[in-house]
Amino acid sequence: MEKIKVLLLEDNELDVEAVERLIKTQNLSYDLKVVPTCSEARQCLSETNYDVALLDSHVPDGSGLSMLSDLGDVPAIIITGQGDEDTAVRALKDGASDYLVKDPSGMYLHLLPTVVSETVLKRRLRQEKDSAEKEREKLFRDLEKAHRELKALSRIDPLTKLSNRRDIKYKIDYEISRFERSSETFSIILGDIDQFKEIYSKLGGSGADNIIIQIAESLVKECRKVDTVGRWGTEAFMVIVPETHLAGAARLAENLRKAFEDKVFLVDGENIKVSMSFGVAAYVEGQSVNGFTDTVETFLLKAKSSGGDRVVSFPSQVNEVSH
Repeated sequence: MEKIKVLLLEDNELDVEAVERLIKTQNLSYDLKVVPTCSEARQCLSETNYDVALLDSHVPDGSGLSMLSDLGDVPAIIITGQGDEDTAVRALKDGASDYLVKDPSGMYLHLLPTVVSETVLKRRLRQEKDSAEKEREKLFRDLEKAHRELKALSRIDPLTKLSNRRDIKYKIDYEISRFERSSETFSIILGDIDQFKEIYSKLGGSGADNIIIQIAESLVKECRKVDTVGRWGTEAFMVIVPETHLAGAARLAENLRKAFEDKVFLVDGENIKVSMSFGVAAYVEGQSVNGFTDTVETFLLKAKSSGGDRVVSFPSQVNEVSH
């Protein structure tokens, strides 16, 4: 069994001998350190973690009570003389765990082992409780962090690390709320890789994924920092363009389309050319998220059915090539 580390502040040699004799005769498992002054006691406390401190109420350079603020979480038992019970009461108010009153017969020494054991036990129970509470708090924080990470992952496309369809819808809904507050319009662009089935057949799943990743990187590079680029479907990408009217969003879509004209994607040592079609729509008051995205999907389908590699932003462009 590990010994109880006891710090005894006592300048009376007879009282020190009495305590040491008690420890020996009762075979108490104490690791006792005796100091006669407060300054020495403070030095010991800075060097060793004691389980309990026995503090005489009067020593040459002060009082045991003056030590209470220096103990940290080390419990203190104040030892006072007869007729000095007021000091003991004040000590309890100031944070001492217990007190003993010296009596001529030395009866307090018979109580000392019990008081020390109870004080040390209370400290250990308090430490275990504090440790359990800290562990619960840590567990709660870890769970909250895991929940946040899981929530974030639920809105991230694992392949491209862009926003997924769910997150895009959430952000479009946010932009609609902003529009309702400030009437600041915004637009969305929906792009789709042309002839993706042929690309998949030629390169296989891994090669097609490589193309998708490179296209995602290219789209992010071409867009502004305030724009949100996300993966809408297998080969489809959505761009949310805040505070931008239809004409501005259409220009951006055309820039995105042109960015792929001279671009070559390297996949497994082979150069691959890719084109994209785009639909563009600006938000109209009263539209729902689904209604708005249905509109831009309609424009994208018109671009695809008109041969691909083009931008469509309103019905009159159905039969027009934008380049």
